[in-house]
Amino acid sequence: MRSINLTVIADRSCSTTRTYLEYLRAAGLKPQRLWLVDFGACSLLARLKPMKRTMPAPFLSENAAYRELCMNIQREAGVAPIDYFAQWNGEDYAEHVSYLRARDFDDTAMQARMKKHADTAFLYTNGGIVPAAILNAPGVRVLHIHPGIVPDVRGSDCLLWSTQLRNKIGVSCFYMSAGIDEGDLIAQQEWEIPKLPSLADCLNPRDEDIGYRALLYALDPHYRAQLLIKAIGDAADLRKLPSRPQPKASRPAYLWLHPRLRLKFMREAF
Repeated sequence: MRSINLTVIADRSCSTTRTYLEYLRAAGLKPQRLWLVDFGACSLLARLKPMKRTMPAPFLSENAAYRELCMNIQREAGVAPIDYFAQWNGEDYAEHVSYLRARDFDDTAMQARMKKHADTAFLYTNGGIVPAAILNAPGVRVLHIHPGIVPDVRGSDCLLWSTQLRNKIGVSCFYMSAGIDEGDLIAQQEWEIPKLPSLADCLNPRDEDIGYRALLYALDPHYRAQLLIKAIGDAADLRKLPSRPQPKASRPAYLWLHPRLRLKFMREAF
């Protein structure tokens, strides 16, 4: 395994975290640090409660049909399936693992910790908006993989916006800045939209939310992780990956889709 100067700031409940870690390990890459964070745990009682070293069960994990849907979507898309509902241990994926609690990235302890460990790049997985106070701090470089080709497809729900606007699934890797998906661009890639017959039973007004969640939970992270590995390559310092400023955006960032539009986009794409 090759050690890389990367600190993964990992939302313990997020499937993107698990996917990044699986792809890094499969590529023979071992991050220097893994911070497994319970975001939103801000009360004194929550901070004092001992943290479990095994990962918590994710959304709808008790629902066997949802679990099977997530597995089938991955197989139909041609990616190696990850059982997001099985327990896993952070120690298998990084040289040093810390278990933390933070309200979000406005948490002063989280910001101080990032500034102290700016000898590595940071990989964002989830946890809300990263404020300018940390993004503009000397030496801090935060990698983000966004589900859309920037600057055209920025903002929210960009997996589905991409299928509608570009008839592709697109992903961009950049260093985060204070603007919405406006950081210096490192790499981009697009894929053909896969056929997902398992999604058909969800493409109705009653069940569209389950299909939507399954796409974001079990499919979207694979495209992000593939581009992450490509962006890292054989770089010696992930704080200094070749990058360039993004072209000026010609349209505003996209917003979250109404469920009726989500259903329309999913029917047309998948």
